[in-house]
Amino acid sequence: MEKSMEYRLRDKARLLALCLLDAQRLRPRACRTGIRQQGFSLIEMLLVLGIIAFIATMLATNIFGNQQRANVRAAQAAVRKVATNVDQFYLDTGSLPSKIEDLVTRPANAANWSGPYMNESQLKDPWGTPFVIKVPGEGGHPYSVISLGSDKAPGGKDNAADIDNNQ
Repeated sequence: MEKSMEYRLRDKARLLALCLLDAQRLRPRACRTGIRQQGFSLIEMLLVLGIIAFIATMLATNIFGNQQRANVRAAQAAVRKVATNVDQFYLDTGSLPSKIEDLVTRPANAANWSGPYMNESQLKDPWGTPFVIKVPGEGGHPYSVISLGSDKAPGGKDNAADIDNNQ
């Protein structure tokens, strides 16, 4: 191990002497290539950090985009489930629930109520907003079960659009 270190020092000394002795005709290539650079330059480090930041940004947007689509699909499935429970409520009582909570607790005017048809935790969409029941529903339907979407307000576009069981 000491010999290899000795050889390296001897080679560096030889190159340095060559550069100093031949001052008239410097050999820049020999001088530059013989002395090795230790570590990374600031530009190299910034370039690598930029590449890592770019990749992280691409991954994050991909992951969050998938999360939004998954929430929309989960809301669509939940709206269908609530609509199925509203149908069951209607078959048992002969009337439609006036509010979403009627699927969990017995309303005063409901005869033959066989509930609860849902748990309290199932009354909210993936964004934590309670489902809305409209009686009568839109488009001539007897009722509509609606999730207000990610914006938690009526209307909206794309991932924030309302989700209706009659769509």
